[in-house]
Amino acid sequence: MPTGSPNAGYRTFNTGDVLTAAQVQYYLQNQSIMYFATAAARDTALTAGILQEGMFAYLADSNTIVFYDGSSWKNLFSSQTLTSPKETNVVSATAANGTVNVDVSTSSVLIYTTNASGNWTLNVRGNNTTTLNSIMSTGEQISVVFESPNGATAYYPTAFTIDGSAPTYIKWLGGTAPSSGNTNSNDVYIYTIRKTGAGAFTVLASQNKYA
Repeated sequence: MPTGSPNAGYRTFNTGDVLTAAQVQYYLQNQSIMYFATAAARDTALTAGILQEGMFAYLADSNTIVFYDGSSWKNLFSSQTLTSPKETNVVSATAANGTVNVDVSTSSVLIYTTNASGNWTLNVRGNNTTTLNSIMSTGEQISVVFESPNGATAYYPTAFTIDGSAPTYIKWLGGTAPSSGNTNSNDVYIYTIRKTGAGAFTVLASQNKYA
C-alpha cells in the first residue's frame, strides 16, 4: 500500500526512521481513538475534507466510542448507550409536568416518585447534547419505561417526542392513545422505539395501571 494512504494499515518503524507528515497523519493520527467532549465538537474538528473511513472517536459526554463508516458516524458498542438487556433505572423525587426527558445514555428507565402536578410531554433523547437519532442505527430498537404516580387528579402524557419532534408513527396498545391517567395509582408507560431511517422512528406504546 502506498505510503500516506488514508487506509495505511500497520507499519513497523525502525530506530532512526524519520517520519513524513503523511506517515504521522495516517499511521498515528487517523488510526488513533480521538477524544472529543461532544459529537458537535467532533463534527467541528473533523470536517468533510478531513474525515476518513475507519476513524474512531471517544465522546466524553455520552461515554461512547464511535467510528466513521465512510458516510456517517456509528456506535462501536450500542450497549454503551442503550442499556438493554440488563437495565439500570433513574429514580427521582420529581413530579411529572411540562417536558419530561428520558436520557437513554444514562438509563432507559425513569421513575418519578412524587405525584404528577400536570400533564406532560415525554421526550426521549441521548442526553441534553446528544440526539437519540445519532446513537441509533437503522434497524435498531430500544424500549423506554416511564413511571409516574397520580393522586386525586389523573394526569397523563399528552404528547410523545424523540429529540423534540413527534415520531413518524406511534401506535398504542388497544388502538387508542390514552385520554387520561389513573387516579391514586402508579401509571407506567412503555415505549418500544424502532429506528426505520434517518430521523424516522416507529413507536409502540402502552399505558399500564398499578394500584
